[in-house]
Amino acid sequence: MNDGFHAGLMILVAMIAILTLFLLRKPTKGSVLIGLISWVALSAYFVIEVIVIRATTVPYDFLKQPMSDLGVTACGTDTYELASYDICSPYHWLMNWTFFLTGLSILVGAVLLYPLWPKARSSKVATVFIGIFGISYGISGIIPADVNFYWHTLSALPGMVVQIPAMILISKVIYKKMPYIAWWTIVCTVVTMGTLFMLFLQPVFTDIPGGLLQRILYGSVYWWLTVTAIIFWRKH
Repeated sequence: MNDGFHAGLMILVAMIAILTLFLLRKPTKGSVLIGLISWVALSAYFVIEVIVIRATTVPYDFLKQPMSDLGVTACGTDTYELASYDICSPYHWLMNWTFFLTGLSILVGAVLLYPLWPKARSSKVATVFIGIFGISYGISGIIPADVNFYWHTLSALPGMVVQIPAMILISKVIYKKMPYIAWWTIVCTVVTMGTLFMLFLQPVFTDIPGGLLQRILYGSVYWWLTVTAIIFWRKH
C-alpha cells in the first residue's frame, strides 16, 4: 500500500469518527467509557515509538531529531527542509498512523469526557483547545514532513501551545472540586511551559536537545490526559 492510500484511509477514519461523535453527543455510560479508553490508550505511543526507532536503518538520535523524522516516507538526505542528515524509517507508516490515532484519541476523549468537568465556560473553552491539540497532532500523521513540509509544520504549530491555556483553565475550574486532578494539571502545565520556553531558545543555544524536549512537550500532555482519565475511571 502506498502512502497516498494510508493518507486517504486516515481521512476516512477521521470522518467516521466525527460522525460517531455527533451521534454520541448525548452523554451515556458507554460514551464516557469510550472517552476514558481513548485517553488511557495514549500511553501506548511511547511503546510504538521505540519499535519504530529500533527499525530505522540509519542512526536515529532521539535526543536531537524531531519525532516527525520517524514518519518521513523517503530514505536519504535532504528529505525535507532542515533535514540535511540521513533518514530512513521503514516503519514510517506505523509512526504516521500512531500520530494520527493519537490525535484522534485526544479529540474523541475531549468531546466525550466534557460532561465530567464542572459546568462552566472555562470547561468549554478548554475542551475546544484540547480538541484543537488533537486535530493538530493528528494532521501531522496525514501529511508527513517530506510530503509537504509547509502544511506539516503549519498544522503542527497550534499543538505546541493550545494545550497550555487548556490546562490552565481546567486547573482553575476544578481546583475546589477535584484538587488531585487540579494539582496534577498544574504540574504538567509547568513542565509543558518550561519545555516550550527551552525550545524557543534552541536557535540560540544549539546544543539544547530539541528531540528530547519535543517529546517532553507532547508527553507531558499525554500523561496528563492518561492519568486524568484513570482518576475519572476510578471515581465513576
